[in-house]
Amino acid sequence: MRIVNIAGGLGNQMFQYAFAIMLQKRYPSEQVMIDISHYKSLMFKRFGSVNLHNGYEIEKVFPNASLPVAQPSDLRRVTRYIPNYVLSRLARRLLPRKSTEYVAPYSENFTSMDNVFREGDTYYEGYWQSADYYLPIKPLLRHTFAHPSPNAYNADLIAQAENCDSVGVHVRRGDYKNAPDFNGICTTDYYAKAIAHLTADGRTRTFFVFSNDLAWCRANLPALTRGHDVVYVDGNRGADSCWDMFLMTHCQELIIANSSFSWWGAFLNQGDGDICTPDPWLHRDCPIHIYDPQWVRIN
Repeated sequence: MRIVNIAGGLGNQMFQYAFAIMLQKRYPSEQVMIDISHYKSLMFKRFGSVNLHNGYEIEKVFPNASLPVAQPSDLRRVTRYIPNYVLSRLARRLLPRKSTEYVAPYSENFTSMDNVFREGDTYYEGYWQSADYYLPIKPLLRHTFAHPSPNAYNADLIAQAENCDSVGVHVRRGDYKNAPDFNGICTTDYYAKAIAHLTADGRTRTFFVFSNDLAWCRANLPALTRGHDVVYVDGNRGADSCWDMFLMTHCQELIIANSSFSWWGAFLNQGDGDICTPDPWLHRDCPIHIYDPQWVRIN
């Protein structure tokens, strides 16, 4: 039995869910499940919203997602059953780790590690943000994370993106402005370099801008996209926010931010043009295997 903990926002959930799918492919005779118990506790609604965002979203968003959910009896076999994210994180720091638990240190979140392929029952807690795990099963993940039928607003944007020289631009601000690991990387200079790279062939592009801070985008991107068409996508909010990611998969080229949400928009992208990604991905001195080798890394 192998159980993968799911926590965080949608992008992180997708990494953890994909990790479970990877384990299922590697160990076809074993039961692989996911742990979503932290999203169900009453205390989550009061104390855990910062860590767990909009709750568990995978099965709401992706019709093809079908991994079984671990029950309390399953969890007790391999970990301490503490159905609250905040209390569980505290217990992980204070209590001795069980032999069946694999809790990835932060430095392992962005690199592939052979020691995750261990024998016997295992409970996995981490973020598993290494492309090495997922490139071999990319077609399967594209099927699992295929989006449902779009509403009229998004169907129109998909048609536009697929019928022009489209560039999806994702700008992540909000909480990233004060996040020591991630801030100061996707600057105006980064977007200027990426846009210059994509437009060096002289063709006119249509830029589709996705962001949690469109005011910043409207103030800073026009000078970088002069001579090109720009569409600011502002119709997907709340439960529909995932559609920004889905729309990114239909653009011919991409300029992504250093976020898991952005990464999945690029990994699932169906275009055949360049995907520009920031380098470095974060301010940490640890191995970073998050990049698809075909992406264009903009320093």
